[in-house]
Amino acid sequence: MVTMTEETKELLEDVMDEELALEFIEEHGEEKFGEYYQQYETLVQEYGQGVVDEYIEDYGTDGVEHLEDAYQGEYVSGADFAEQLASDCGYIGRDMPSWIEIDWVKTWDNSLSWDYTEIVNPDTNKVAIFSNNY
Repeated sequence: MVTMTEETKELLEDVMDEELALEFIEEHGEEKFGEYYQQYETLVQEYGQGVVDEYIEDYGTDGVEHLEDAYQGEYVSGADFAEQLASDCGYIGRDMPSWIEIDWVKTWDNSLSWDYTEIVNPDTNKVAIFSNNY
């Protein structure tokens, strides 16, 4: 059994999912638990443990502070995000002829992938898109 400080034991009394909390302590340590766990637990409820854990793997434990601001949604691919972003910004008109094709893969690969990060959500196998400019 792992020895924990009294402060950690007290914090554990207030968590909603003790198993998740113990996993967090094992993975990130007691200090990070005290500092970030409450926010981590909230994010897991909203976005799912898979995507939150993958985000932390890429951005570090203190990255949980920025996840909500950086999160842009889940898509089948970065190319799908590129198309949605262009549409949301009004760059794709409704009256555009159907014979015009836009290479959304190149748009993602050559432009948007510098400003956004794709993280595969292991729970859905879709990519969660995060802004690098939060």
